[in-house]
Amino acid sequence: MVSQRFENCSFKRYNKRMKFHSNNIVQKARELRKKGLSSKEIGKLLKVGSTTILRWCTDINSDNPYHLYAKKLRNEAQEKSAGIVENIKINDRKTAKILVSMLYWCEGSKYPSTNFVSFSNSDVNLVRTFLQLFRIGFQPKENKIKVHLQLHTTHNRNRIISFWSKILELPKSQFYKPTITRPTKRMKRKEYKGTCTLRYYNVYTLLEITGIYKNYAKKIQKNMEEWPNGTAEDC
Repeated sequence: MVSQRFENCSFKRYNKRMKFHSNNIVQKARELRKKGLSSKEIGKLLKVGSTTILRWCTDINSDNPYHLYAKKLRNEAQEKSAGIVENIKINDRKTAKILVSMLYWCEGSKYPSTNFVSFSNSDVNLVRTFLQLFRIGFQPKENKIKVHLQLHTTHNRNRIISFWSKILELPKSQFYKPTITRPTKRMKRKEYKGTCTLRYYNVYTLLEITGIYKNYAKKIQKNMEEWPNGTAEDC
């Protein structure tokens, strides 16, 4: 009981510190950014932190030397990371199953709290990638793949369902009735398409996924003990 009161009080204090902003404020910030104002200048005018302004306006080009330098560093990091995966081929079920299991370990519902595959996220590319790998690795029956969306009242329901149906290459008939929530305080999330949950009702598939990531973790831990001076060969 004491613990519950403590958690409630902590949440209230945290909620007071959180700053939520309407779409009007976000749009105003973007307009000022396009006019050439810095994030600090915009922050002072709108009484919003400069880091928040940068997050809202990261896609807007600027001649500011700090902006150009930060953009250069981001591009270099992404180009470097592209080389890491360039020669990796995902053309066999084994590799796909391992990747599915790693993603599921992060974002999937775990056994025994659930007895079916359930993967949920709001990142469109992540959900699509998971399903593509799941199809390669586990070759599921397509008509048994179900989708549940959690949307806001601000969404156009039919448009969003059509969007996900096209992205996932699944018919609308395999979508459950979405859960609609009313956002009382909304922080701007660019291109937010709701939260998508993929479900596949097969407990044996779930157990196989669970077994793969658990055994893969054991393999890594075992190899760590054998790697001299922190170096390693391929697993």
